[in-house]
Amino acid sequence: MSQMSLPDSQPPEPIDVVVVGAGLAGLACAQQLTAAGLSVRLLEAADSPGGRIRTDRVDGFLLDRGFQVLLTEYPEAQRLFDYPALELRPFLPGALVRQAGSFHRFADPFREPAKSLAFLFDSIVPLRDKLLVARLRGECLQLTTERVFASEEETTREYLRRFGFSPFIIERFFEPFFGGVFLERNLSTSARWFRWLFSIFARGHAAVPRLGMERLPQQLAARLPDQTLRLNSAVTRLEKTATGWLVEADGPAKYLANRLVLATPDAQTRSLMATVRSPGVAPNRVWNRTTTIYYAASHAPVEEPVVILNGDGPSAGPVNHLAVMSMVTADYAPPGAHLICANVLGAAPESDDAMQKLESQVRAQMRRWFGEPVNRWNVLAGYPIARALPMQTSLQPFRAAPIDSGVLLCGDHVASSSIQGALVSGRMAALRILNPSSSPSTAT
Repeated sequence: MSQMSLPDSQPPEPIDVVVVGAGLAGLACAQQLTAAGLSVRLLEAADSPGGRIRTDRVDGFLLDRGFQVLLTEYPEAQRLFDYPALELRPFLPGALVRQAGSFHRFADPFREPAKSLAFLFDSIVPLRDKLLVARLRGECLQLTTERVFASEEETTREYLRRFGFSPFIIERFFEPFFGGVFLERNLSTSARWFRWLFSIFARGHAAVPRLGMERLPQQLAARLPDQTLRLNSAVTRLEKTATGWLVEADGPAKYLANRLVLATPDAQTRSLMATVRSPGVAPNRVWNRTTTIYYAASHAPVEEPVVILNGDGPSAGPVNHLAVMSMVTADYAPPGAHLICANVLGAAPESDDAMQKLESQVRAQMRRWFGEPVNRWNVLAGYPIARALPMQTSLQPFRAAPIDSGVLLCGDHVASSSIQGALVSGRMAALRILNPSSSPSTAT
């Protein structure tokens, strides 16, 4: 998409809506608005759209910036994305769990009945826990939005204990598996969100596009009219006018917009909003931290597209979960090579020395898992992400996009901490502009 710079002497470009931030929320918002016939400028400070969803190309490997997957049953994703064009490649249901020196298969009996027989007789967790998983699945598949929000607001850990699960399955499966989803192993995340996500996992798959996660924002961006998306356009100034908003961005570019949408992370939103209202009004969300380290290897440690979980806990090493991405989709690695993705929760080193120390700890843990071949794994890149995912301690009905001092806000930090939440929040912001008097809806 072409870029256009405006000379300083040129007056601001009149526009219906300026959307700041071309992550999934901003893209979803812009798509809805342009489809309704409004003129939109979507301003993105980076050189490509996607926000936190980006894919780098390094020596023939595709490296997503952090371990990310698309849950195929997200309702908003199904509505917005062309799945066949993404060429989604799924992970196997369930997981492999490393516990007490061995790997154990946690299979989905409803989709992998043959493999689930081995799990049924595996002593890693009591039989009662396995039966409770089936009961939990059945209850979650009956969930409606109304039932989710009518349920008690408690932590996921409290809910699992109250449901009757033993410490064995909580520590060996729920902590590493959903810790990898929430990016926190304490399971302090809302049980409402956990139950809704459990139903999503039960119905569908975790998958990645064949050519990397950045295909998601690229697909949305490609649908926008020409000149809508402006890259390398960091917003430098906002000013409220009598009729709307004056927005200045790098270039230099100026826009006179009737409405303004900030689809930016909360810290950036607070910085931009400081010029139009007192700073510190909106509370800061707590963000979960993570680090992903990618390795190149000539041989894969496992030969299937499965997530491997640390069932021994953090004391056994920093890696919470690992996946061989080239087993999920061969395009993630060049011919004859494999891409291994190791993921750490709660850490995002800020210095090279700290990253090197973490990598050595990761490699030592992987040697305990897979032996001497780990010494020949080559580090491709490390991604420490301090603001990886907003902490979801509470899940409340998302009835309408919030407005702060006349500015519409969207992003996963104002809805649910997920691709689903980002997409929904973008649509809801657009609907508030298109139908300001309509009755609010409820979404996750």
